[in-house]
Formats: sequence, C-alpha cells, structure tokens
Amino acid sequence: MTETDVQTPLQGAESAADERTDLAEGDGSGEPENGSGGQKGNREARYRVERNEARSERDALAQRVERMQRAEVERLAADGLSHPADVFSLSGNELADYLTEDGDVDVEKVAADVAAILAERPGLRKFTPGYDPSQGTGGRPQTKREPSWGALLKD
Repeated sequence: MTETDVQTPLQGAESAADERTDLAEGDGSGEPENGSGGQKGNREARYRVERNEARSERDALAQRVERMQRAEVERLAADGLSHPADVFSLSGNELADYLTEDGDVDVEKVAADVAAILAERPGLRKFTPGYDPSQGTGGRPQTKREPSWGALLKD
C-alpha cells in the first residue's frame, strides 16, 4: 500500500475487527462447533447474570451501610448541635474521616469536631429549655403532708 491508498470499511462493520476479512473461517461466535457449545454459552450467560446481580446487591448494601454510618455520626452530633448534618458541612470532613480502620464510627472524633464547631459558633448549640420549678404549680411550692389522726386510723 502507498500513502495515497485509503482503506474503506466494509458496509455494516461496527469495529475495526469487523472490517478484517482475513479471519479464520467459521461463524465468528467464538464457540466450539460441537453440540456442547449451547450449554456452555447458557451457563456463562447465567454466571454473568448472577455476577451482575451480585454486584448490584453489593452496591446497594454498601450504600445502605454508608447511610447507616452517616446517620450514626449525625446521631452523635445531635447531642451538641441543633442541626446534626452541620457536622459534615462546617467541619469540612467527610464520612470516611469519622470512621475507624474497622469501619466503625469514631465517637471521640465526632465529639471533638462538635466541640470545635461549638467553640467557633456557639449559636449552633442545641436548644435547652430553661427549667423553672415554680411554673405549673401556681407559684407556691407543694407542702409536705404532716401526719394526722385520720391517716393513722386509715392504716
């Protein structure tokens, strides 16, 4: 071939391998020509389907575990923060930063980041209602019952 010769692809060829005409004779399926080829192909197809199902199940389970770990970090952060999801956005850490090597949530790391966030922004602290013992009792403390003759005779 010279530089001016241009190879034109065959009609209907989808890839460079389809364009080649010097391939060995046969049906091109790559399966043996004996009768066991159909069973082998079915078995391989079944294995591929099972593999793909296992992969999708694995991915779904990994996402579920990640959601559970994220919920656990937010639950721990809820002890101090009014909006627990702020632990991710304000600390700059991702979920992986709060996990140990075993994949468990590191409680001390979460508590340290919550304390650091609250030191910078105390307004994000969880609301704690004030407690007033005189509320709801009419403003006077409950009196202690003194023993009486009636109480003695009832027993």
